[in-house]
Amino acid sequence: MSSLNEGLEKITILEVLIVILALTGILILSEFMGYSISNDWLYVIVILYFIYRLRVFGKGFKHDWNTIFSKISPKSLVTIVLVNVFFSYGMLYLSIFALNYIPGFDSLVTAFFVPLIPVNSLADAGAMFSTIVISPICEELLFRGVFLNRLSLFVPMSFSIVITSILFGALHGYGGVISAIIFGVCMCIIYIKTKNILTCILAHFLNNLLAEILYHIDTGNLIFTNSIFIVLFSILAIVSFYLIVISIHQEWKQVNK
Repeated sequence: MSSLNEGLEKITILEVLIVILALTGILILSEFMGYSISNDWLYVIVILYFIYRLRVFGKGFKHDWNTIFSKISPKSLVTIVLVNVFFSYGMLYLSIFALNYIPGFDSLVTAFFVPLIPVNSLADAGAMFSTIVISPICEELLFRGVFLNRLSLFVPMSFSIVITSILFGALHGYGGVISAIIFGVCMCIIYIKTKNILTCILAHFLNNLLAEILYHIDTGNLIFTNSIFIVLFSILAIVSFYLIVISIHQEWKQVNK
C-alpha cells in the first residue's frame, strides 16, 4: 500500500526552496508596503503545499496513521522525547552560564543569535499553537521528509543525517542550537527506521508540548533560579545526554545498511 513517504521521495529540494523563496519574497514585499504578516503564515502555506502535493487525506495518510507505531513503541517514542527535553534544559543552563561568566560572550551572541530570554512571558494561543502544532508538521515534512530523503541520494545516509540536523538546528536561537541538532538526529533515525513521517511529527509535537508546559507552568521561573531545581534538572540533563549518546551510537550502525 502507498504511503506518504512515497510522495515525499518525489519532492525535490529545489522545488521546496522555490516555494519558500517565493513566500519569503511575498512577506518582504508586504513589510515594505506596510503590511505586517507573521512568519508563521509561511509555515502554514508550506504545509498546505505539502497537503496538495501529497494528497494527504488519501490512502497513504490512512496507511501511515494506522502504522504509526508499527516500528517503534509508544513507550520508546515518549522516552526519546523526555530525554531530549531534559537534555535541552542542560544546554540552556550552559548557555546562561556562558552569558554570565564569559567576558564579551553576550555581545557575540547578540550579533549571531536570537537572544535567549530565560524568563516566563506567556505567549498568546496562536503562538503556542504554532510552536506545538504548526512547527512540528512543517519542519518534519521539510527536514526529514524532503531534505533527508533527497540528500541521501547523493551522499551517504550518515552525512545526510548530519547535514539535515545542522540545518534544522540553525533555525533555533541561542541556547537551543545544540539540543535542536541532537533532536534532529533522533528524528532522522526514527524516520529511517519507520519510513513514516507521522511518527516524527508526533514525536516533535510531544517534545514541543512538554517543553511549553514546563515553560509556562514555571511562573516563578524556579527552573532557572532555584538551586534545587537547577541541580535536579542538571542531573536529568546529564543522564539524558548519556542515554542519547548510547542510543545514537547503537542506531548509527544500522544507518548505512
